[in-house]
Amino acid sequence: MPQPTKLGLVLSGGGAKGAYQAGVLRYLAEMNIQPDAVAGASIGSLNGAVVANAENVKQAADSLEVVWREIAEKSPLKMDPLAFVAILLKICVAAFGGAPGRVFAMSAHQLEKIVPVKYHKYVSDPAFFDNSPTIDILTRYAGLENDSVGLPFWVSVYESEGAIKDLVGTLRATVGISDSKGSMFLPMHLLSSEDKRKALLASSAIPLAFEAQLISGKKYYDGGLGGWNTAQGNTPVTPLIVNEKCSHVIVTHLDDGSFWNRNSFPGTTFLEIRPKKISRNGLKDMLNFEKSTLLEWMEQGYHDTSACIGSVKGGLDVFSKSQASHASLEKSLGDMADSLQWMKR
Repeated sequence: MPQPTKLGLVLSGGGAKGAYQAGVLRYLAEMNIQPDAVAGASIGSLNGAVVANAENVKQAADSLEVVWREIAEKSPLKMDPLAFVAILLKICVAAFGGAPGRVFAMSAHQLEKIVPVKYHKYVSDPAFFDNSPTIDILTRYAGLENDSVGLPFWVSVYESEGAIKDLVGTLRATVGISDSKGSMFLPMHLLSSEDKRKALLASSAIPLAFEAQLISGKKYYDGGLGGWNTAQGNTPVTPLIVNEKCSHVIVTHLDDGSFWNRNSFPGTTFLEIRPKKISRNGLKDMLNFEKSTLLEWMEQGYHDTSACIGSVKGGLDVFSKSQASHASLEKSLGDMADSLQWMKR
């Protein structure tokens, strides 16, 4: 059964458009609308890590503002030249090495068994971008070492069958031939610090762009790939309803044409926030980390959230009031406990 007045926040994936969610959080902070649990996919998982680690929605909004303004000044996309060299060498060996060369190129992934993990992307599935800028942001803002502060947080990941096969499956789903298999949802608040880092990097790892992450012996990529036809992985509502028992969920889409359908989750009240009045350039938007564009997305997120929540603000006030009542109750219980301790003396 959903718990009354428990609010979940879903942060969907969409690359550079994730700046939009910084604007969403800014408005939620102004209205003091505090989520009780968070779920994210792809760039939404990175934003979600910052939100879940914050002590309150105001701190979350301030941190996301800093993160995205920093990204606006310096793009996180960093090419890995060694990855290009590795794939070119593999192609040359296959093309000019005869049968032995082709066999070597096709079995190069076996070298994973003998080389350190950090070199796997050079011998197996290629990854043309370096994820060190993302790691730096997570290290400074996501509090991966902190186990005492934070909200329940779920991340969407996609179990890989190989980068090429994963992408082919997604392309087949895109043109309507078949759907991709569903994504999995990992409870970040229950993982070790190292697995938290891997899960976040996996959730935002587009095949061939970034390397898959090995967690408990399995490789995972971008959670947005799963359940493509219904946005099952890219809009990770399921864990907030099934595991966290949220009665109300705010869903932030980064595409106004998302196929996600609220009617698949009867009994839960949803508030969907979708981008409006901003240029649409498909995949280009996801990779466009230009400062002016990111700042525009941030402002659009703020204004769209204001428009969506303004009409239902009264209904959401219950969350602020219930949280204030909860804090008051905890204080009363604490005072009572102190009194009982004094009486025992």
